[in-house]
Amino acid sequence: MLKYIYFVFEILALTTLLSQYKKIEKTQYVYFLPFLVFILSYETGSLYDIFIINGSNAWAVNIVITIEFLFYSSFLIALLDKKSRARLTILTASVFLFTVIDVLVIQGFWNLCTIAILLQYLVLIILICIFFYQLMHRTGEHLSLIQLPHFWVNTGLLFFCLAEFLFFAAFTYMITKKTYSYSLLWDVISNMANIILYSCLSISFLCFNRTKKVLY
Repeated sequence: MLKYIYFVFEILALTTLLSQYKKIEKTQYVYFLPFLVFILSYETGSLYDIFIINGSNAWAVNIVITIEFLFYSSFLIALLDKKSRARLTILTASVFLFTVIDVLVIQGFWNLCTIAILLQYLVLIILICIFFYQLMHRTGEHLSLIQLPHFWVNTGLLFFCLAEFLFFAAFTYMITKKTYSYSLLWDVISNMANIILYSCLSISFLCFNRTKKVLY
């Protein structure tokens, strides 16, 4: 049962968002509502093995991670300066196009498309690093980082994407070895990565209690 503890933190993030809805409804954070509902719907279905076909739910994982990539990349790009947005939008679109090719031609719809997944997480890590770089170079403003919703979203995402990237980078090797430690490692990494991410999201929503101005 402990392997599903991340589910509690996802529910907590959605509950926190709903409690803060009036304060965020005119910001881009409002889009977290349908996104979190989607994620929780998927996780609920996964608990009951609804998405397993021929002994695997890899096809569903491909779809969910791609939607996750599109959501977070769009969110992150909107936080960056206007000069960066066009190039990074092209980069994101290119990775999405490759994902479609990977799913349909290279690794296949029914298999876990690790090549595309690694590229997606790599791009998200790049976007996060650019955000922190631009944040550090903002001049003429006195910023309290712990009160900035964007800071917490990016912090949680950075830990999440790094953990997921490292795991999927080793996925092919571990799955060919068919060791039980693979399943245990996945449970630990997935739980910790999700706990950190959704805890940070909850904090970011709560930041709207203290600040009326959102960065960028």
